[in-house]
Amino acid sequence: MDPAVKPSSMAEAVMLTSGASGRVNALLSLRFLRRLLLLLNAVLLFVLFPFRWRPGLPPCPGPAARDDRREGSRKSGAGAVVVRVPAAMVPRRQREQEAAARRAAAVRRVLAAREEGRRGRDFSLFVTARGETLFTQSWAPDTVKTRGVLILMHGLNEHSGRYDHFAKKLNDNGFKVYAMDWIGHGGSDGLHGYVQSLDYAVSDLKAFLEKVLAENSGFPCFFFGHSTGAAIVLKAVLDPKVEACIEGVVLTSPAIRVQPSHPLVLVLAPVFSLIIPRYQFTTAYNNGPPVFRDPEALRFSKTVRGGLLNGQIYQAVQRVLARSPYRT
Repeated sequence: MDPAVKPSSMAEAVMLTSGASGRVNALLSLRFLRRLLLLLNAVLLFVLFPFRWRPGLPPCPGPAARDDRREGSRKSGAGAVVVRVPAAMVPRRQREQEAAARRAAAVRRVLAAREEGRRGRDFSLFVTARGETLFTQSWAPDTVKTRGVLILMHGLNEHSGRYDHFAKKLNDNGFKVYAMDWIGHGGSDGLHGYVQSLDYAVSDLKAFLEKVLAENSGFPCFFFGHSTGAAIVLKAVLDPKVEACIEGVVLTSPAIRVQPSHPLVLVLAPVFSLIIPRYQFTTAYNNGPPVFRDPEALRFSKTVRGGLLNGQIYQAVQRVLARSPYRT
């Protein structure tokens, strides 16, 4: 081998190896990794920026404030009802204005029933541990003796007033009926149709149960739940303390399994629940057979309900389904 050629070839080979090694080292350098992390952080902040100032839960009021808010429904004079709205409940944002309008409509329905001579109708405002106000109402038997109590939980995108006819039938059979518009529904606080966590509705139901039992000691108590309200009832009775307080549970069309409009929703629902919790998915079967034979009831049902389901409620239903095989 020519000595003049050998050093040149070796140097060229060394330079080639060194150059390639240098490019690999530059690619995996700490400076490059830091820049990559900064880029990923910027992208993440850009995605989450619109949700940074989402309004949080209001602070829990003190005992004095709770007492004032519990006085939302009181009788005055000869059967009249005076609704006092404290300053803390004056709406300041659009969602609070919508909640106030829904609550006023719910109160008007109860007052209209009283004017028709239904003395057993009543309503009250129930304050949760989070400081939110829920609209509750009751139907008491007028002509028969009370022999039991039933707590009713409506479904998603409904309100308790839809069950007025059903409650009257129960009254005729001696049952006093209590119902609660859960958060984001009917006359209760919250963005219409939005539930930050279904566990909130479960804890509210437990607190409402304590209130009802305190007012009706000695009577057997039952739960009735429809659709998502049935899922709330199922989650509540998983608590042994709640199960010990009730005599039975009645469920209609319980939401223990959700059929999404597309299989991809199964994957996207948890992601949307984390990033865009208010996004709502359409249900799969909106054109199925009607559930009412009365045309007027069917028309009213379409005006108060919608085929929407957000990711958080979907996940909550899945958790109920996971534990339901252990129930008998």
